[in-house]
Amino acid sequence: MGGMILCRAREARTPYLVRDTGVRLYSLEELCYYLYNNIYVIGNDFISAELIAFIRGETGEEALAGRLSEMVEQHAGLAEMVVTILKYVDYYSMGEIEEIRGILETLHTQNVYERLKSRADSYLGSRHYSRAIQNYRAVIDGPRDMSLSGLFYAKVYHNTGVAYAKLFMFRQAVPYFEEAYRIGQHEESKKCALAARQLAKGEDYIEREENGSEEHALMQELETLRDNARYSDQCRRLQEIEHLKHDGKVSAYYREMDGVLEEWQQQYLKYIS
Repeated sequence: MGGMILCRAREARTPYLVRDTGVRLYSLEELCYYLYNNIYVIGNDFISAELIAFIRGETGEEALAGRLSEMVEQHAGLAEMVVTILKYVDYYSMGEIEEIRGILETLHTQNVYERLKSRADSYLGSRHYSRAIQNYRAVIDGPRDMSLSGLFYAKVYHNTGVAYAKLFMFRQAVPYFEEAYRIGQHEESKKCALAARQLAKGEDYIEREENGSEEHALMQELETLRDNARYSDQCRRLQEIEHLKHDGKVSAYYREMDGVLEEWQQQYLKYIS
């Protein structure tokens, strides 16, 4: 979406907290944006009494709150209630709203493991890695569903490995990549398993001469990625901060480093939340 959109409802003094993701919503437009971009995460309990009270009390939209209350009492489906909100606010086009309706109706026809994977994929895409792992593990640890293909399970195992690797938990990632390769025989999973094993063992292992040709080729690729990382915006920022210390601007150096560490801490808290 592009351009500017004028908010029609007032901004809330007390935001609505979405407990699953920790997101705070201050307006109906933000609610619509959240619904549209987290469609795989929300469940049937999202349209709660607390959300309706927020719409009524904080945004002042009595008509919408009343309509949602009626729909809850009538046990309306999630797709119908979400579409009602999106149409009322007029934040998205009709084509986009119908796309959301289609996704929700498709989710309704999926079995529990398919829904769990869809939710986990959404968490993985939004960098909530711990939540992604929880949902993937619910699929892996549950009874095997013979109606689902091996490819489905291979993707679940592979993505679980990705989530662990994103948390720098390389040793934990290895068996998931290996199982993904065993089931799906995809070279990407095999390559990720090799990389995770190498990163888990550290530099000493990486430099051993007895590594096979496959591992050697992978290490060359990892070394290239490491070299490229030195030219990233974040690395350049750290270099600029380091120059402050060399220039004798110690107070500025520590102030900037505190800011960087705070950013990293907030990012990691999101990853594990």
